[in-house]
Amino acid sequence: MYGIALDLGTSGFRAQLIDLETKKVVKVSMTMKHPLPGGNVTDHLDFAISVGEDVAHRIIVDSVRKIIERFNVDSSQIRKIAVCGNPIQLSLFQNSEIRDLAYAGKNMQKRLGIQSIQRDARIFPAKEIFKETLILENCDIIVPPAIEHEIGADALAMMIETDFLEQENPTLVTDYGTNAEMAIKVGNRIITGSAAAGPAIE
Repeated sequence: MYGIALDLGTSGFRAQLIDLETKKVVKVSMTMKHPLPGGNVTDHLDFAISVGEDVAHRIIVDSVRKIIERFNVDSSQIRKIAVCGNPIQLSLFQNSEIRDLAYAGKNMQKRLGIQSIQRDARIFPAKEIFKETLILENCDIIVPPAIEHEIGADALAMMIETDFLEQENPTLVTDYGTNAEMAIKVGNRIITGSAAAGPAIE
């Protein structure tokens, strides 16, 4: 039986096929770039709002399907897909509301009739996403919660999978991707932030 760890990054997608018995990574599959036009989350939001969120969702899901098919394993043996990413990528993947992420300020959101969405943890059947395009009858998709609209499940996973939460001294964790996220822990308080880091890296 297999699980897949899937990172929906701003500049591309990366997946690891994991043997659930041995906990070993069997294969890695990735895209060379993000399937939506543009090089940052603002471009992806603009495309989804202009062309249609359902169109952006289908493009993303089709890319993920191709990644999974490249593993070349019996899909009935895939039991879990754990998905991380910033709130924009996760929302597009799940085909959920994104306009609250696109428009800053409560007054603007109220004028446009946009409700803020709670992006809580979800576990749901993979067939809800892939439908007939990829048969994953025995598989659940696991999506961790977003912390805030700019701090996603990938940042939360980074905190949980390290010893960050147990540290007594001031400690910083950071993910330098196209969209960089970081958290600092001082005592029992955790402060998070994010920034567009792609141009800085370049």
